[in-house]
Amino acid sequence: MATETTTETKAPVNDESPRSTGGMNRPGKFVKMIQARCQVCNPQGQGKRGWWENCEHDLYRHIEARPGAEQFEEREDGTIVKLDKPKLDYRKVYNWKQIADDPGISSARMVRIQRERGSKYPAELGLSPRCDYNNCWEKNPQVHVNRVFNIDEADAPVRGGDYHDRNEAAMMVLRLSQTPVYVGVGSDIRRRQLQLDEVNVV
Repeated sequence: MATETTTETKAPVNDESPRSTGGMNRPGKFVKMIQARCQVCNPQGQGKRGWWENCEHDLYRHIEARPGAEQFEEREDGTIVKLDKPKLDYRKVYNWKQIADDPGISSARMVRIQRERGSKYPAELGLSPRCDYNNCWEKNPQVHVNRVFNIDEADAPVRGGDYHDRNEAAMMVLRLSQTPVYVGVGSDIRRRQLQLDEVNVV
């Protein structure tokens, strides 16, 4: 009887988060978190409440294949040949997710809901914090808005957040203060910048 052998290779862990996209015209506070996922302990999201507390699997990371990482190969004689079937490069990546912490989205309850589902902040897993601006994934944001905003639509007060530059922080102060902001198009670009420059972000 033929026996099946399995070769175990450990995929390198990659702590990189998604690439920053978007821009100032799509303001919103989105807290970056790492989601708990496990098809064994939480199949189709139907696991018992608190399943992540006893999960023994790598629930905050998953293996990702990067096809085409090596499209060419150099032989011993120095010639370079194109591969008919590119090799696969595997890596482990964290289950990054940006969670809305915005009064206009589910009354700013989404972060609390994610915590109740086992999601963690990056620092809890030894990772650098990320910017709180929509689609901005810059590490170690340096501009901190510690002000708390009480907004009717929110279930609880909303903290201003942490941002990687002053413009993002100023934009969110205006948004959370429910102040109309100039659209960054045409002649309004300069007007908006002047508006942002006048905001006290601390």
